[in-house]
Amino acid sequence: MEKKFGLMVFIVLMLAACESDTATVPADVGDEANWQTPAMPQPQTLWTEGDTRIAVSIGGDLLLDDQVLQQGNFETLDGRRQEDGSVRLVSVDRSRNEAVLFALQDNALTELQRIPAPAYQINGLCLYRDSQSLLSVFLLDERGGADQWLLDDSRQPRKLRHLVMPPDAEFCAVDDARAALYVSEETVGLWRYQADPEQDPERELLDLLAPRGNIRESASGLAVIPGGVALLDKEAGDLHLYRFADDRHHRYTVPELDEPERLAAAHDGETLNLYAVDDGDHGARRLDLAWQADPVVTDTMTMVEPSAQTDTVALFGDAADDPAIWLNRQNPSASRILGTDKKAGLHVYGLDGKETQFLAAGRLNNVDVRYDVDVAGRRHDIAVATNRDHNSLHLFLIDPLTGALEDAGQIATGLEEIYGLCLYQDEQGLYAFPNGKSGAIEQWLLQAEGNTLQGRLVRKLTVASQPEGCVADDDSGRLFVGEEDKAVWVFPAAADQPADAQQVVAISERLHADIEGLALYRKGGQHFLVISSQGNNSFVLVDAEPPYSWRGRFRIGMNVAQGIDGVSETDGLEVTSANLGGFYTEGLLVVQDGRNRLPQAPQNFKLVPWTAIDHALRLSEQGSGHE
Repeated sequence: MEKKFGLMVFIVLMLAACESDTATVPADVGDEANWQTPAMPQPQTLWTEGDTRIAVSIGGDLLLDDQVLQQGNFETLDGRRQEDGSVRLVSVDRSRNEAVLFALQDNALTELQRIPAPAYQINGLCLYRDSQSLLSVFLLDERGGADQWLLDDSRQPRKLRHLVMPPDAEFCAVDDARAALYVSEETVGLWRYQADPEQDPERELLDLLAPRGNIRESASGLAVIPGGVALLDKEAGDLHLYRFADDRHHRYTVPELDEPERLAAAHDGETLNLYAVDDGDHGARRLDLAWQADPVVTDTMTMVEPSAQTDTVALFGDAADDPAIWLNRQNPSASRILGTDKKAGLHVYGLDGKETQFLAAGRLNNVDVRYDVDVAGRRHDIAVATNRDHNSLHLFLIDPLTGALEDAGQIATGLEEIYGLCLYQDEQGLYAFPNGKSGAIEQWLLQAEGNTLQGRLVRKLTVASQPEGCVADDDSGRLFVGEEDKAVWVFPAAADQPADAQQVVAISERLHADIEGLALYRKGGQHFLVISSQGNNSFVLVDAEPPYSWRGRFRIGMNVAQGIDGVSETDGLEVTSANLGGFYTEGLLVVQDGRNRLPQAPQNFKLVPWTAIDHALRLSEQGSGHE
């Protein structure tokens, strides 16, 4: 898929959202409520869960109820309960402008680490625990941004990414189950962002200030509640509850507080406890409501970790696309990864991810490799890529001993918008299957003539809409083609066979559009088709033999120990079952990563040992397909 999210599109969407008169839902105004004054010292801010209440005092100390945990000059606070019952807390040390991670266990507080002071004053913060149970913190920049930092008890904090935020944003909260980051903009309203760094930085306007929305004067403190989010309007003295399941929103008047600015919430399964904290010296008020939690349906699946990643391409944006693996038959550990760059050319990497060569060949999209081709009396390995500058096949000769590539020229095709490509080799010769955005697929016979390779069009195939990913099985004579929004199809690959297609697997709840990269894994009795399910950042395995049984799906998560981020929005991929040594004794999967984090950087390719996939999906144990 070509990614068309740019600054102008983002601005247009935001302006459209701001112009919408339907950004909010009807309000139940002025709901009656029984507010109480909790027995606790005057808090500056508060975090609570169950019976645990931790506060920052007016003087800046950290308190557990009325017990001083840590003296200091702290401000703002968020926390998460760990599996062992301890609590991780983050607050801002105002004397040093540093966010500090603490562990609270058995009523004792331990400082674990500090995030280096940024070049801006930290305006606020909130924590997020992701599907891997990894903890990160969003630090709000008063100038209009947020930095997301990965927190880990045993390692120094590492920056994941930077987000554009409303200027002067002070309050945020994250719903971990929905990976939703809520941010209030005082003079505009309530926003929702994607908290997961592997998602696009899109935002949605949930409510506006009057007269277009339900917030009367200002958007202030936030807290996540089961099934929704709560917001304070400090100027009007209102508490807003947004519940998404029934599309309703309730408003309560907060009594006896001049400016109820900060908010905390706790839920015990039946009762919701909400604490509104005054910006002055009027303390806090608590509201208890009967509140049933709504079930959260999440698309969870098996996670594997990458073992390495390549150097990045040069430019940000949608650049890296499709990899191929060249096997060094004399020394498999010296094999190479070829990666296309849609803005510049072809990158060549070692198995350690370091770039060994770059060929400035233009806008190359997809690439594939075959072996042992006679050109001018010498045996060469061959790489072929689609060149979008010229709608051509771009050929490269590979030295079988060193893996060094040299440009071998181009062959013009009949495609108007060339896109994907794969190679096929049988007793008749070497073939290239380029495809175009129209659904057209061409089959070209590549033959040596003198010192060059020439091409001859021998067959045409088609699918109904845009394809890209394809892979040909030299052993079985099958050509698999991914029609991005529909299905994976299989054709006979031989040039003298009919152009009839059979459906392998269609778009469904388990396989999400766009269907992108395709690759084949064959070893012993295992023969799998690997598919990039781009729409939900996952990878699907089916048998590569009829009846193409389902084998499972997985995601590629973060490798914290190696400092490698997870994988999202994958375009191309490649796999080999060859023993490459090291981590890759059973083979290697290479995937393009559409969003490169930890830190935010141009795109690259991630490497995953096949043993991790085999173990995660229990492939060696399966007698029949199952998820």
